[in-house]
Amino acid sequence: MGEPRADPQRAFRAGLGAPEVAGCAAGPGLAEGTAPWGLGPNEALVLAMQRLPGLVEPKAAFETGRALRIIARLLDAAGAPVRVGEQFRDNLVAAVIAHAARRGARPWNAEDTVAMFVELYRRGLEVEAGDPARIEATLLRWARQELRPLPGSREVRQPEPLRLLELAA
Repeated sequence: MGEPRADPQRAFRAGLGAPEVAGCAAGPGLAEGTAPWGLGPNEALVLAMQRLPGLVEPKAAFETGRALRIIARLLDAAGAPVRVGEQFRDNLVAAVIAHAARRGARPWNAEDTVAMFVELYRRGLEVEAGDPARIEATLLRWARQELRPLPGSREVRQPEPLRLLELAA
């Protein structure tokens, strides 16, 4: 018998930053936590996803979840209505299922998710020819946790060490 495999759907939810997986309490809390009223409509939409059928590898599923949440934050920052997020989510689900049905050697991952976003919204982004590659590279670095903090999140400051007061003699 082999070791039990991690659940790709749980990894996907963890990548999204779902409260039940990430270990943080739902609802209002410390500044590091995400307040439910602080989510944009597209971010709330993807955070409500319970699963993404067709994901088979946990690390790739985790990165896909992170990429999807970052993309949702970008849509919210651009003022995109929730129907744009719904369209992207639905297209993503169809693409992941089709990819899994082909039984390719490589699982669906963040690179595929980001490439799909850039391809679908290339015209809508209205950027020069070289910029989509830069956008894609930056999104991948966030999805792979190479850049911190995530876009749209507040930086958590470390408390300054206490200094002793110097009294003048």
